[in-house]
Amino acid sequence: MNDKSKKQGFLAYINTPMSRESIIILYGAHNIKFEKCELYGDFVQSLLQLAFSTYMGDDYTSVEQQAQHFNWCWNKNNQNFLSEGILFNNDKLYDYFLEFMFEVYYTSLDKIDHQKIDKDILNIWCNIFDYNKIKTNSDMDTLIEIYQLMDNSLKTT
Repeated sequence: MNDKSKKQGFLAYINTPMSRESIIILYGAHNIKFEKCELYGDFVQSLLQLAFSTYMGDDYTSVEQQAQHFNWCWNKNNQNFLSEGILFNNDKLYDYFLEFMFEVYYTSLDKIDHQKIDKDILNIWCNIFDYNKIKTNSDMDTLIEIYQLMDNSLKTT
């Protein structure tokens, strides 16, 4: 496969919507449920909104402080959900979102318009967990991966 074919394949992977039937088959194959998509989406949205609204900015924080900030947000978000009898307790899930925040948010070079970046990131995750939304293969792969991580870490009290 040449470079042009690889690029076209990748672009199709991230841009081409899947059929509703394919999505339903994948939901069934991976035991993805509407209610859990809502719960997991709420957890991620709450975590990100907390992180965005409390972040002091790159001018005021070091990498170590960014990690401490994320840890505080994670613990605070878990406390909020624990008050409803729900706990997400899994190092892999924590590491996934810590890495996500460093890759996409904390170390982003172009954060001139924080509000737009915050909104774009929230929209991405909202769309991933929207059970009824048509998804691309890339969206579906992300949903399956994070859904399984969250499913494995979900504890109810």
